[in-house]
Amino acid sequence: MPQKYSEDVKQNIIKLYEEEHRSKVSLSREYGIHQTTIGKWIKDKDSILLSDGSTVSVSEFKRLKKELKDLKEENEILKAGGGITGKALGRIQAIKFITEKSRKYRLKIILKALRLSKTTYYNWLNYKPSNRSIEDSNLKDIIYGIWKENYRAYGYIRITIALKRLGIHIGTSRVYRLMKELKIRSLMGRRFKKPGTHVDYDQRQNLIKSCLNTDIWRADITYIELKPGAWIYLSTILDERSKKIISFNLGKQMTTNLIVITLLNALKKEKKPKYLHSDMGSQYTSGVFENILTNNKIKHSYSKQGYPYDNGTIEAFHSLLKREFIFQTRFDNYSDLVIRINNYINWFNSERIRTAV
Repeated sequence: MPQKYSEDVKQNIIKLYEEEHRSKVSLSREYGIHQTTIGKWIKDKDSILLSDGSTVSVSEFKRLKKELKDLKEENEILKAGGGITGKALGRIQAIKFITEKSRKYRLKIILKALRLSKTTYYNWLNYKPSNRSIEDSNLKDIIYGIWKENYRAYGYIRITIALKRLGIHIGTSRVYRLMKELKIRSLMGRRFKKPGTHVDYDQRQNLIKSCLNTDIWRADITYIELKPGAWIYLSTILDERSKKIISFNLGKQMTTNLIVITLLNALKKEKKPKYLHSDMGSQYTSGVFENILTNNKIKHSYSKQGYPYDNGTIEAFHSLLKREFIFQTRFDNYSDLVIRINNYINWFNSERIRTAV
């Protein structure tokens, strides 16, 4: 350990040096004190008065001044980084930040401000990604593209299926991990609960309840909010066999004409079914609608009043439409809504990966 000397010894050595002009070499030989130590005493002999009335040596003052400068620089660096430390920034962002700040600050100060060790920094700087990491990075680009192009509705299971269709065979757990790293998930919204239908006449027969025949069209109307307080009505017909929407119509009012046009368009394009199933709303029980079915020899089947689950397939479609698309979309105007609904239904019919509807 370095030997400690009393203040009297220090002062006597300094006095001999200044008043008797003794050299540091001779003083070192005579008193057995290293020349460097004597030199430091001589250098620090003048005290500096601080603002609080206390005094410090020149060397101590320089040390304090350096510490203050370092602290100021650390604070500037932290402020520039938003108070986030190195590991929280992550490898890529931290290296970018350090490279930028090294033009102005010493590396030692930057690392200290970021609470990052030199070892970690140089490991990050010399990092070479593994083949697995490179593959994960490429997969992330593909996964993000699939997710975005499909209304952000796909979770990891459907994205795994989509990848297989592209010839990429990886497990669901890996897709789940990569989606988590990308901070993406299915943006399917809350479930939509349709209000029950109430009518003033007797229940009509459900002809397909125990029917194994899939030659059925299912018809329904749902509500879409264009903007607060402004509702648009969507009439759709779904083919039970293909599970596709074969006709749809949008209108600003929920009229019989809305569903009649939907039905007539379906009859123009598709082979007529044996049954059409709907709820008992006034539009579907109207004379005009019933006459078209009768003239085309289509039997009309009805859901139980207040029980929409009898028409579950088309109810499920409307629920998906709202949860995957409507609830996360803002429409500019009515025309914008018509175009976007058309695009979604085309996607639903031709591209959407489904396990059920």
